Amino acid sequence: MARIRTMFGTPAQLVCACLAGLCLSLCTVSDSLAGVDVCQQPTGFSHLSLAHYFHEKSALHRGLGDLRQRHNEIDLLFRPSDQWAVGAGHRYTILDIETLELQSNGHLHTFFLPLHRETGSDSKRFRLSIAPALSASSNVIKDPDEYNADAFQLLVGLVWSRQAPGRAMIRYGICSDHRFGNFKTYPLVSVDLRPDPDWTITLGFPTSQLNYRVSKNLTSSLKIAPDGNEWLVKDKSLEKQSNVVHEAWLFEWTFSWLMHENFIVNATVGKQFRNRYAMTLLNDDRVNLHTGPVIRLGAALTWRF
Repeated sequence: MARIRTMFGTPAQLVCACLAGLCLSLCTVSDSLAGVDVCQQPTGFSHLSLAHYFHEKSALHRGLGDLRQRHNEIDLLFRPSDQWAVGAGHRYTILDIETLELQSNGHLHTFFLPLHRETGSDSKRFRLSIAPALSASSNVIKDPDEYNADAFQLLVGLVWSRQAPGRAMIRYGICSDHRFGNFKTYPLVSVDLRPDPDWTITLGFPTSQLNYRVSKNLTSSLKIAPDGNEWLVKDKSLEKQSNVVHEAWLFEWTFSWLMHENFIVNATVGKQFRNRYAMTLLNDDRVNLHTGPVIRLGAALTWRF
């Protein structure tokens, strides 16, 4: 797990205190927020989003038990100008695995502080996105004395955009994050097409998406993208330490309703597939668990300001 390895002593305590304060402030808003994707273009408006996702129960391979998963998100983004965007995010995942005793309590949190800087013109732009993050189980989050370098992540995106002939936009760059489970640096390549004012198509890696504007206030979209993360976890006694890694891909349909000038309601249904969980049991055995594809249902409310 690639982390911020230089944070020790007093500077580390300062960062921990700041992130702990963020944790408390976000948790008072809701148990939920949207994950931060430094590889994806941030929205062009300031907003606060709350979301909840429910996964159907799935059976682990080799009859090891059943897995239940819930997921909540909060996403805050503030745009003081067209060039700058800053925000905060909280991703909260609950894993409940029957029959297996894990070192983790199953309550997994990731807190983000994204910063985006864009330069250039409409035809040629560059974006730098940086998001330091704290990713750990709840018993680690609650006690700053338990924080260490393995609890920190640094997510980075370097993306160039070029206007192509017609209505196409080409994007390319490099991203580093945990969307594929373990920390990875990978290329971003995509082409944005707009064959019609109501249609927008993004073809590329790691995300492809199709948007259709049904009416002035209704939009429908299909998206496929990686959906993973990594967390530092400890057992109940805080004596054993390990990490939990989740890898998956998500194919999802979203229906968005602009119910008011400043409020958007999203309903989603998707399939999460190629699910893999790497974790350590209470007896110190390291296991790799797999499930088949699962249905994911979600709802979100966004306030634009």
